[in-house]
Amino acid sequence: MKEVLIINLTRMGDLIQTTPTIISLKEQYPDVRITLLVNTAFKEICEYLPHVDRYFHIDKRVVLKMIENNGFIDAYRMVRNVLNRVNDTVYDRVINFTHSRSSAIVTSMIRAKDVRGISIDNKGFTMKRHPWIRYVFNVIPSRYVNPFHLCDMHFKSATRNIPSKKGLHLIVKEEKRKWAEELLRKNGLREGQSLIAFQLGASAEDKRWPVESFARLADILHRKWGSLILLTGSRGEVGFGEEFCRKSNAKTINMMGKTDLTELAALLERADLLVSNDTGPLHVATAVGTKAIDISLASVHFRETGPYGEGHYVISADIPCYPCAFESNCEYLTCKKKITPEAVFNVCELALGKTDRLEPSLFRELQVYRSGFDRDGLMTYRPIIKRKLSLNELFMHLYRYTWQVVLDRKEPTEEADFGDYMDRALSDYEENRDLDETLSEYIEAFSRLQGLVNTLLSVIGVMKRAAQRKEADLEFINKLWENIKPVDKEIEKLGCLYPMIRPIVVMLGYEKESFESSELEDIIKEAEVAYRYALWQAVEIGKMLARLKSSSTHNLTAVGS
Repeated sequence: MKEVLIINLTRMGDLIQTTPTIISLKEQYPDVRITLLVNTAFKEICEYLPHVDRYFHIDKRVVLKMIENNGFIDAYRMVRNVLNRVNDTVYDRVINFTHSRSSAIVTSMIRAKDVRGISIDNKGFTMKRHPWIRYVFNVIPSRYVNPFHLCDMHFKSATRNIPSKKGLHLIVKEEKRKWAEELLRKNGLREGQSLIAFQLGASAEDKRWPVESFARLADILHRKWGSLILLTGSRGEVGFGEEFCRKSNAKTINMMGKTDLTELAALLERADLLVSNDTGPLHVATAVGTKAIDISLASVHFRETGPYGEGHYVISADIPCYPCAFESNCEYLTCKKKITPEAVFNVCELALGKTDRLEPSLFRELQVYRSGFDRDGLMTYRPIIKRKLSLNELFMHLYRYTWQVVLDRKEPTEEADFGDYMDRALSDYEENRDLDETLSEYIEAFSRLQGLVNTLLSVIGVMKRAAQRKEADLEFINKLWENIKPVDKEIEKLGCLYPMIRPIVVMLGYEKESFESSELEDIIKEAEVAYRYALWQAVEIGKMLARLKSSSTHNLTAVGS
């Protein structure tokens, strides 16, 4: 592997979250040249991402404005001019981390031997190239049981290598460190005084913890610890800073709208802790090694985009409607009201080692998670407060193990350590005997799924043998293919009836959409692979559910024996 291009035309935080992929590739292929194609608005950050050899940029804002004014030809020429420079070599691998049709078109215009991510085929159809990329799209309808962080989904689509240097990474120049120290000193930071950074803004109003709550938290930090508060944010968020300063009595350095990326990184590196909504500066802080507390609200799901690194914390409402569905337009945002400044302060104490416990009265409808890397090398968020295991949590762990076998295309055999993994995962929860009846229903449902998939595999086996004959009977094979459709419909119905089966059903659909060959034998082989993995997953989950149900303690924790 000599040449790799990564396309990421989204925001600052998304670019920082490509660093695990970059490091993984560099560890696996030390001589590889890594090129980035990014949005012009965030090109500055490329200078501070480790192991990036060069980058190109497209001004999305200008291109979109041209299109809005019917300047399609001008927009095409502008993009083509950039891509002419990008295409100065043939890439061994192109990886598209921008999951839009426009980026798929751009990807299809790159000279490449291997493509990962969405692209356009020679008939104009969108293709999701790589099992892990297909899984990214599966997250949206199945996020209630998604166990994987977006960083992990991305680097898994790029390479199987688990990076030894884990977490996010951002380079901070020494001159910027000196600048930050001088600025903080001039603004009153004393030796030994704690510096707590706040990120008040977010990409949408519903994802933003109220400024008043941040102000109350600041007053607690100032009163109890004598902390100095540092406000970070963009020019568009300056109003939040002004509101904060009116409502808080804490000593504050307001840097909102006053820093570039390099200055923001240097200031956050100097902070003891960042308390933040889920937005770009959260990822900057984790990338420079500063502990962070993520206040996860509304449709934000921390398992997908939370702080990626060891020892960070997430606080979220422990209520049935969290996270909101996308485009839910919730009128109540109960999650915001549940998360109090007193509860967040208690998490601050935990994060900085000033306590080893959470006050139960503050967290009756809240949950706190600690981030870390599990034995599989992927990000996990372990609950701090031990509560009854929910059905969603149970299946999240069942899928965390089985999806890795399926998406990595490992040999689909029974894995001896599945039980060991479930033992460790479920030890974070209390017994829940209320799940017993539901487990019985799902054992039966997975058995039905196995039967349906076995039927399909039998038909595919006959098709495979027929296609291998010297003169394949295409009419016969076509009739067999028609027999698959009603069984597929039954599988789809099963996914509608049983939400915990739906992820497998949706993934099967994406697999079938992604068959690339036009050769009959190859299409049959691709279908066989997709159904065999679905069968393996259904069998293994069904067996594990049966073990859970028959556990002598009925507490859903003793499953490995």
